[in-house]
Amino acid sequence: MARKASLYAPSEVYPRMVEQMMRALCSSSDFWEAIDRANMPVVFAAAVVRALMEADLLKAHHGQLQWTPKGRELVEALGLRPFPHYQCLNCEGRGLVPPYHKPWAEAFMKYESHRPAPRQEYDQGSVTPATTLARVALMEQRGDLDGKDILVMGAEDDLMGLAIGLTRRARKVVVLDIDERIIAFEKEIIQKEGLTNIHPQVFDLRNPFPAEWEGGFDIFLTDPPETLPAFKAFIARGVAALKRPGAAGYFGLTLRDSSLYRWRKFQQEMVSTMGMVITDIIQDFNHYMNWGYHEATRASALNPAGAPPRQIWYKSAWYRIEALPGFQGSNEPIQPEVFESLYSDDEGVTT
Repeated sequence: MARKASLYAPSEVYPRMVEQMMRALCSSSDFWEAIDRANMPVVFAAAVVRALMEADLLKAHHGQLQWTPKGRELVEALGLRPFPHYQCLNCEGRGLVPPYHKPWAEAFMKYESHRPAPRQEYDQGSVTPATTLARVALMEQRGDLDGKDILVMGAEDDLMGLAIGLTRRARKVVVLDIDERIIAFEKEIIQKEGLTNIHPQVFDLRNPFPAEWEGGFDIFLTDPPETLPAFKAFIARGVAALKRPGAAGYFGLTLRDSSLYRWRKFQQEMVSTMGMVITDIIQDFNHYMNWGYHEATRASALNPAGAPPRQIWYKSAWYRIEALPGFQGSNEPIQPEVFESLYSDDEGVTT
């Protein structure tokens, strides 16, 4: 079955991937929920489903994926069981509870529902408010908040810079985003709240940073595109902005648009080329709200059952990396072909 599925996938599908997807389909008949349970890229999950359907083990019916009698026999013969659900309901598996009771969190919750809607042209997709609050809590827990100079590089549809600014604990928060709507939205809130430590500005990350930003920050945060050229460019730019050893970066990586094959390449670049060390990988930390343009993505077309997502299914791991002596980033312009690669990528399908 793995060999058959490999014909429809961008890289080799190995037996464990088939087993994971089959167990996920024992847990849920919804394609998107099954991907969440299996924790694998959409393209690989779709390849396994296609192979199962061609073998008359699985069928699509009224938007759901159902085992055929032959498929049920195979599941029983292999002893495959549904995935158990042991996730903590309070922290949603993150290992820490969003600090809803904090005054800054209450202020954030008051504003976040009024944020501009995601736009496909900017590859936007907002995380849940709980995710944003949990990210800030993790920064505080790791000593990456109080008195720090923090750079937020794009993806401000998550309102990370705003949330950090509302704590009033960072020394400086520079927020960069190409979307003028988001920057204008945040400037209104900054004025209302009387914040002096947050500085949002419209900035195209394809352009190099000004000289004063190189080596100017203790912390950077970003949510990079997940092709190898784009990832390298974004993370190297963040690393170039760090002041000294011990400075840190935070970013998300999915197993929805990237495979473990690609994760290995990402990690090699960070450790071997940039001189960073990975201190944290918290799986499924980031929960993304379903975005309005889902039906226009390649992911939607890959679903053999045709039904759109009914609940949150797109999640990513939250990485923390730390600079070691001799670390090195890059502040070179990001060439147009780096972003063009997002639309010809063989793994990423949600852009």
